[in-house]
Amino acid sequence: MSHADEVTVRRWFDAFNSRDLEAMLACMDAHVDFQPLRLRGVDAVYHCHVGVRDWFADLVRMGHRHRIDLAEVSAAAGNKVIATGTLSAADGDGPTSFCAVEYLEDGLIVLARHYLRGSFQLR
Repeated sequence: MSHADEVTVRRWFDAFNSRDLEAMLACMDAHVDFQPLRLRGVDAVYHCHVGVRDWFADLVRMGHRHRIDLAEVSAAAGNKVIATGTLSAADGDGPTSFCAVEYLEDGLIVLARHYLRGSFQLR
């Protein structure tokens, strides 16, 4: 895993916090499998860019305006990057601990899994 992959993961989260869907997709492989945080009304695995677009539309439609602030992004064994930090809701709830496991190939995220505190176990 390279420093460039860590930068890609950071760019994805920066784009998410800016609600810049196109910049998020630029960090993801066209055939990405994405399991975002389980939120009210959002509890699925989304496939490919079209699935990520559907997820993003659901977030907007349901008024989810949370922010993820990363504390650490580090390469792990294989093609994995682990990101940890906090999630804060726009309504002032939080922050709560957050963790993401991102798998990259050729500089793009191919598999992403996001978890809240207590629901993540690193295997």
